[in-house]
Amino acid sequence: MGLGWEPAWGSRAIDLDASVIAYGPDRNMIDACYFGKLQILNGAIQHSGDNLTGEGSGDDETITVHMDGLPPEVTGLVFTVSSFNGQKFNQVAKSYCRLLDARTDEELVRFDLTGSEPKTGVLMAKFIRQYSGEWEMTALGEFVKSRTVRDLVKPAAQAL
Repeated sequence: MGLGWEPAWGSRAIDLDASVIAYGPDRNMIDACYFGKLQILNGAIQHSGDNLTGEGSGDDETITVHMDGLPPEVTGLVFTVSSFNGQKFNQVAKSYCRLLDARTDEELVRFDLTGSEPKTGVLMAKFIRQYSGEWEMTALGEFVKSRTVRDLVKPAAQAL
C-alpha cells in the first residue's frame, strides 16, 4: 500500500496515516499495523513509519504485506487511511492511496483522495481469504469519519 500527499501551505501540518487491520473469521480484530505499531504478525506486515507532513516525492507512507506469511487465523485485511489532524481529504493537495502487487509492480487499485468526499477516513480495500487459501481483493473506497486506526476498526469489520 502506498499513501501520498503534499505538505500544507501556511496552516497546520497535514498528517495522513496508512494502516491495515487484520481480522479473524468472526470479524474480530487480531491486530493493526500503523505508525504506532510498525510490524505485526511476526513481520508479515510492515509499516514504513509515520510521515507527519507529506514532505518528499512519491509514496509518503507504505505498508508491505507478505500474504504467504500471514497466520491461518487471519482471514481478512482492510487497508485504511485516516487524517490525524482532521483535514478532510478534499482539502489535501494531491492526496492518493494505492495498492500494488510487489511482484509485478502492477497498481491494483488507486483512489484520488483530493477529488473525493469531505471526510477524514477511508476504507480503501479489503482482502478476504477464500476456502482455497487464495486471497480475494475488493476495492472499497468507502469514506467515513475517523482520525485514527482505532476509529476505523468497527467500520472496517462491517465492510468484510
